[in-house]
Amino acid sequence: MKKTLLYLSLPLILLGLSSCDSSNSSLSFGNNPNSDSSKPSDSSTQPSEDFTIKTSDNGLSASASSFTFAAAETGDDNPPDATISLTTDQTWTLCTGLNENYTKIIIENETVLPKDAIEMDLVLNSELVGPSGSNDIEGINLNLDRKLIQPGDTKLKLEVRPLNGSSSITKTTTICVDVHIKQFGTIEVATYDVDVKVNLDGLADTIQKESKNPTSISLNITDTANRKDVYGYSADYSSQTDISLNEIPEEVTVEGIKYAVGHTYRMLIFVEGEEVSDRIWFSLKESSNGDGYSIEPESDSQSILEVTKDGVTVEAAINSYQAL
Repeated sequence: MKKTLLYLSLPLILLGLSSCDSSNSSLSFGNNPNSDSSKPSDSSTQPSEDFTIKTSDNGLSASASSFTFAAAETGDDNPPDATISLTTDQTWTLCTGLNENYTKIIIENETVLPKDAIEMDLVLNSELVGPSGSNDIEGINLNLDRKLIQPGDTKLKLEVRPLNGSSSITKTTTICVDVHIKQFGTIEVATYDVDVKVNLDGLADTIQKESKNPTSISLNITDTANRKDVYGYSADYSSQTDISLNEIPEEVTVEGIKYAVGHTYRMLIFVEGEEVSDRIWFSLKESSNGDGYSIEPESDSQSILEVTKDGVTVEAAINSYQAL
């Protein structure tokens, strides 16, 4: 369930150090028709906006006080959203909506985080437990469009008011968090330097047997983590190495993979074809008892690689395959 919001963005020079809570129970969007626009504004009467960090209020809590995300990679037209997650506690039972008149997001630095980059999504109980669930609000996600955000630091303040539920929670609720935006690939994580060698014995015979019109072959190695969770990290998320179809070599080698420490990677050889029926997937296995890594076939079509040591050379061979 998604809502379109109105946003309030303030210049940095207007920031103050008052309370993050607001006693003003009404919010006027747009221009005040009773104001005289010909008169210069009196900055002494402008309310200051405070972004003191506040991760919990009135049964609503942020999963962290600070969030770091990467902006979209150049050329990536469909990056995953970056999400600031908020959860509710049991006091929000029977709360199924928010009062739009008291819902606003205030951004400290809109150059880093433009107002159009944010969309609010209510997480309902039924979305978590299935059809037997209710429409109670279990959480709020603030989804950021990575194509619109820019490297830099800012703060974000969310104000909402439950529309129904217990009378004790039907009041303005405020959450304030830090947001750090990094250039793609610069969120530093620990990595191992890994090489991979795959013996291709039997590949050509299987392709000849199972695929009438193959068009390409590739070795694919991909982090099993959700792409959204590791987007823009300094480790390699995926590696795709083309293998010559016209003259299949005895071995394919990939050098210098930046393997994320503590992660597992899915690896397979994929044969593309003119028709879906021409496709073949190959799982891999260890070709020697190497030190610092293991390869476990997950199915006939793919395997799981785990590296536990820096500087290793993973030696693999074809295990089994799945054809359509």
